[in-house]
Amino acid sequence: MDVSTKHSHLPYPHDELVDWPRDSLGELDAERLAATSPVTVARFLERLEVDERRDVLRLLPPAQAAAILAEADEEAAAEALSAMRWQRAMRILGEVEPDDAADILAELENADRLRLLDRLEKASRRSIENLLAYEPETAGGIMTTEVDTALENMSVEEATKRIREFADKHEDLHYVYVVDEARHLKGIVSLRKLIQARPETLLRDVMKREIRGICEPDTDREEVALKMAEFNLPDMAVVDKEGKLLGVITHDDVIDVLREEATEDIQMLAGAGGTEGLHDRIFSSVRQRQPWLVVNLATAFVAAVVVKMFEDQIGALPLLAAIMPIIAGVGGNSGQQSLAITIRSIALGEYRSGESLTVLLRQAAIGLVNGTLTGLVAAGMVFFFDGPPMLSLIVFLAMFLNLALGCLAGTLIPIVLLRLNRDPAQMSSIFLTFFTDTGGFFVFLMLGSVFLL
Repeated sequence: MDVSTKHSHLPYPHDELVDWPRDSLGELDAERLAATSPVTVARFLERLEVDERRDVLRLLPPAQAAAILAEADEEAAAEALSAMRWQRAMRILGEVEPDDAADILAELENADRLRLLDRLEKASRRSIENLLAYEPETAGGIMTTEVDTALENMSVEEATKRIREFADKHEDLHYVYVVDEARHLKGIVSLRKLIQARPETLLRDVMKREIRGICEPDTDREEVALKMAEFNLPDMAVVDKEGKLLGVITHDDVIDVLREEATEDIQMLAGAGGTEGLHDRIFSSVRQRQPWLVVNLATAFVAAVVVKMFEDQIGALPLLAAIMPIIAGVGGNSGQQSLAITIRSIALGEYRSGESLTVLLRQAAIGLVNGTLTGLVAAGMVFFFDGPPMLSLIVFLAMFLNLALGCLAGTLIPIVLLRLNRDPAQMSSIFLTFFTDTGGFFVFLMLGSVFLL
């Protein structure tokens, strides 16, 4: 949740801390930090060592420190809390919304987590422990348990009075969730509807009973984000199998999910860690990248073996070596186009497993058309530079076939990974390069050896 909304009256000169030198931390004061957006301060703290983060946060009261840690990376926030005195850490944690507190505590060692939980108020501890029971990738893992509710037999006047009590401790309020005595979700009432209704009217007479924004706690968080985007929902209720209201997922949580998922996909496409950042520890980044670099090395050696198979032909006609990377490179670009479209469609829920063949045939057709057009241009360029006429034909055929192969591979790789219950973005780019390089080299050199030599 966006705790920083509590401080939205501050001026926030956004760029003051962006390039602040680390050797001048002693010049920072509470006034300067308070006049800077919690998001900016959080990003600044992520660049610092743990002890330096603690020293900066020490300048601020618990509420402002909580607003900053709520915007920071969970691991960085957990490290900062661990470096504080327990009394100070507990006061700050008590100011953080339960869902953010659960995310931070999940990064702590078990003993440290239990020590902090034992010192929290009973209600806060129960809320956080309930959230920690859910997987972080699910709806339960991103919901908040602090929900604005009213009983269905309340009058509009009674419900309005109750909402005024919520206003100071809850953030954005869009709906009032109407429940019964056992907390079963019965409906929702928008604030506008509540204001327009007569004070003596009962909530059950004005509430909306058909709720589109509803999910179970084990629903994948990406599915929740897509549903909220599809129906333009400001928040979504999370209920158990009996229909009891467990919590709410708000729009700012969904924005974080979409950002994290997009970042993870982009980084994993290139074989980097899905959650890796510029300021991560060196060995942490190496550990996440190295396995895929080894895979990339292995696939590159396979392509090199293909080239070695035709070393006599290349020696007889060196022009083949000059053109060979062109065929592979353009085929790779063609595959990247299909790869990007396929992964995006999977991420947005536009792809259905029953349409795999149709999708593959469509992409193959795109590859063949583009291969024809690009092949003609490439063949014309070879002819223009006084290459043998037969070489122009070979370049055309190789470009034609490799672009079709690229489109097929760029579509098939993420679909296969999805069928294997793996992230479709995971190393798709490296596998694609393997197919287009190896296939492009083999097709071009085989055609050259047959028709030219």
